[in-house]
Amino acid sequence: MKLVLSLWVLLLMPWTISLAGEDDWQRQSYKQSKRLPDLHHAVDVKLLEAMMPPEDFVLKTGRLLQCKTCHGLEKMDEIPYDKVNKDAPDFLRGGPYPDFEAFCYQCHNKKDNERPNIHVMLEKNGEIKKQNCLYCHEEVNEQREKPRKPADLKLRLPIENVCLGCHLKTPHLNAPEHQEAKPNDEMKKHMKVETEKHGITLPLSNAGKVMCVSCHSPHPDGVIDGKKNPAGRQVLGDVEKGVEYVKHSWDQVYQADKQERLILLEQTTRERVELPYKRIKSEVLLRLPAKNGQLCLSCHEFDR
Repeated sequence: MKLVLSLWVLLLMPWTISLAGEDDWQRQSYKQSKRLPDLHHAVDVKLLEAMMPPEDFVLKTGRLLQCKTCHGLEKMDEIPYDKVNKDAPDFLRGGPYPDFEAFCYQCHNKKDNERPNIHVMLEKNGEIKKQNCLYCHEEVNEQREKPRKPADLKLRLPIENVCLGCHLKTPHLNAPEHQEAKPNDEMKKHMKVETEKHGITLPLSNAGKVMCVSCHSPHPDGVIDGKKNPAGRQVLGDVEKGVEYVKHSWDQVYQADKQERLILLEQTTRERVELPYKRIKSEVLLRLPAKNGQLCLSCHEFDR
C-alpha cells in the first residue's frame, strides 16, 4: 500500500508543478521569492564610490543597493509583484519620468553609457578611425578611392543585414515598403541613368533588392573620395549632430489635424505623445538629398 501511494505521489508531483506555472513568483514579493523581475537592477551590490545618487535614494550600510534605493513605494519588498502600482508617481523615486533612461542617469554617467556612433570615422586631423571600420568590415580598406565589388568588402554580415542590430529594419517612414523591394527592368534603366548623371552608386543586394545602403552611405563625407569613387559621393552633413530640423509654421495645421487621434491615443495608453511638425534643415549619410525629392527621383519617375 505504501509503495502504491509513493508511486502516486511521484506521478502527481511533476503535474502539480506544471499546473503551478512559471509565473507563480509574480504573485509573491521580493521578500518571499528573492527573485527580481526581468530587466531589473540587481540589489545588495555596492555602489561605486564615484557614483553620487540623490539624497533620497536610500542605500543600505556599506553603500549597498536595495529596493527603496530606486522605489519610493512603502515597504516595496513586501508587495507581491502583480500588486505593485507601476503608475504611482513615486514608483521610481522622483518620478514620473518621461524617459526611463533619465532615471538611470541620476547614478550612471550618460556619456559613458551612450552607444558609440561608429559613423564618426574621421579624427580631428583627418585620419581614419580604423577601429570603427572593423565594426562592419573584417579588415580595413587601405585603398578607399578604388571602387570595390561587394565580394571584396569583407563585411562581417551579408550586405543587406550589416546595418541591423545597431539599427531597426524599418527605422523611419517609408522604410517598410522599400525594404526588399525589387526594382523592375525599367526602373533599373532609370537608376543607371541617374547614377551616371550624379556620379553616385545605388547598390542592390545580391538578389537585386533594395537595402539600407541603397539610399544611405554608411561612411561620412571624406572617408572615401567621391570624385574618384562613386561610393563616397553623398550629401554634406555633420555626422555627430545627425539630421537637424527647424520649426515651421505648418505645425499649427499639422497639430490640428492630429489632435483628435492624439487625445484618443493618450486616453488609451495613458502616455502623452508629442508629434511636432518640423522641416529638415540638414541631412547626413544619404547618397542624394531626400528633402527636395532628389533621392526619390533617382529611382522613381513621376508624371509632372
